[in-house]
Amino acid sequence: MRKTLLLAALAGSIAAGPLAAQPAATTTRFAEIAARLEGQGFQIQEMERKRDRFEVKAMNAEGQRIKLDVDASTGAILRQETRTRDGHR
Repeated sequence: MRKTLLLAALAGSIAAGPLAAQPAATTTRFAEIAARLEGQGFQIQEMERKRDRFEVKAMNAEGQRIKLDVDASTGAILRQETRTRDGHR
């Protein structure tokens, strides 16, 4: 019985390992992407993870409102839209 409990506990910790590590990895990636965008002159206003990408609302160096889609694994900007003051493209 003791051996069974030990194996069950070990299996549970192995299974939980990747899930427990995921929030820290996402937070680190979030910070890396934010730092990269800020290094390119963007002022981030809002940033949200959507599956394999980040949706970012920011201001560019010219003061224009920008919406970016950024690849979560590479940090590459996939799409960039400039928005007017009234929210239109």
